[in-house]
Amino acid sequence: MSTTTVVNNINHGTETASLRTHVLEALDRYFQVLDGKEPISVHSLVLEEVESALYEAVMKFTRGNQSRAAKLMGVSRGTLRTKLKHYFGTTHVGLDTND
Repeated sequence: MSTTTVVNNINHGTETASLRTHVLEALDRYFQVLDGKEPISVHSLVLEEVESALYEAVMKFTRGNQSRAAKLMGVSRGTLRTKLKHYFGTTHVGLDTND
């Protein structure tokens, strides 16, 4: 099974929904909340939200192991550290044993 197949077939309860479907639903809700106001920088908003969630999830999955996380994501450790600092400051993402 390819990585794309896995990502596109995330089991959500009893029905299968793709990541794309979840993003579309979230954007629909976002536009409804705007109540006719013109959104600004939607592209940046979506990228920030998705990328920060991605880094958080991968760091939790790797239990804070930055070398493993960087390899899993296909980025350098330097890029990983830069992104973690940007999104989470000095918080050590993925090390919380209560999750």
